[in-house]
Amino acid sequence: MNIRSRISSLLLPALAGVALLLSGCAQQRELGWCTVAGAGIGALVGAGAGFGIGEAAEGNSGYNSRVTAGAVTGAVVGGIIGGVAGHYYCDPIVQPPPPPPPPPPPPPPPPPPPPPPVREKLVLRGVHFDFNKARIRPGDAAVLDEAAATLKANPGVDIDVNGYCDAIGKVNYNLALSERRADAVVDYLVKDGVDSARLHPHGYGKTDFVATNDTAEGRAQNRRVELVPEQ
Repeated sequence: MNIRSRISSLLLPALAGVALLLSGCAQQRELGWCTVAGAGIGALVGAGAGFGIGEAAEGNSGYNSRVTAGAVTGAVVGGIIGGVAGHYYCDPIVQPPPPPPPPPPPPPPPPPPPPPPVREKLVLRGVHFDFNKARIRPGDAAVLDEAAATLKANPGVDIDVNGYCDAIGKVNYNLALSERRADAVVDYLVKDGVDSARLHPHGYGKTDFVATNDTAEGRAQNRRVELVPEQ
């Protein structure tokens, strides 16, 4: 067997082995010292094998170019195989970059604003007036005292003091009468300690009835004063 046949017999299996090795290595690796070391070792082993093959082919004719070619070819092939083997068996695997962190969850919706405080409408239905009168009756003092305590407990609220009449009589007369009734309630509350600047009397005459005017009892309920917190 001549030197060319021997080199071919060495090169073809080496290349086939490299191809098989590459086809079986799917993971990408970094190029590191294992590649260098494998190439060096493979080159030394390949050079020795090629030198031996070349020397055997020449017999006793001594050292010549065929021996050198065999050694070089063996070193190249061995270096390739050794480098590839070292790289795919020993070099560190390239780690994929970590996935991006998930987006932060959206902030919770702001809580709905609290409902506005409901201001109590104080209807002094217990404070009634005699027909065609604007005087506070002695029996109504307890009701007005309770109303005064409530107003003093809520000092930040201004109050509309609204006076009303029943349906008997002329419009203008009842309007003036309802104003006097509102003023009478304001005077009583101020004497009981309520700030007069918070009290705003109004007379609405014979309007906004809360009961029928067909009975004496209904008309008595319509002769009233309401305390309404201002909005």
